Amino acid sequence: MVPVLEDVAQKLDIAPDALWQESLNAYIARELRLIDLDVADLQDRYGVASPEKLKERIDSGDVYSHPAWEDMIEWENLEAYRKRLIQLQASPA
Repeated sequence: MVPVLEDVAQKLDIAPDALWQESLNAYIARELRLIDLDVADLQDRYGVASPEKLKERIDSGDVYSHPAWEDMIEWENLEAYRKRLIQLQASPA
């Protein structure tokens, strides 16, 4: 275990493993909230609920491909990151 973590755990009178797990859970929850904010921004910007729908709007010419194409890629990356975080959240550490 990292010495700093052990020092903090001792000062907080909590087991280092419990502090580690709670810290990891807090980090994952924070990242998921940030993803939600970024996705909500993209949904508002393009008036669609998913990257697939954005691609349809790009393909149909309803929105200009630049910067929408880059935003669609970013959105797909955010969704992939969300899936990885949820998997980590569900798996015991």
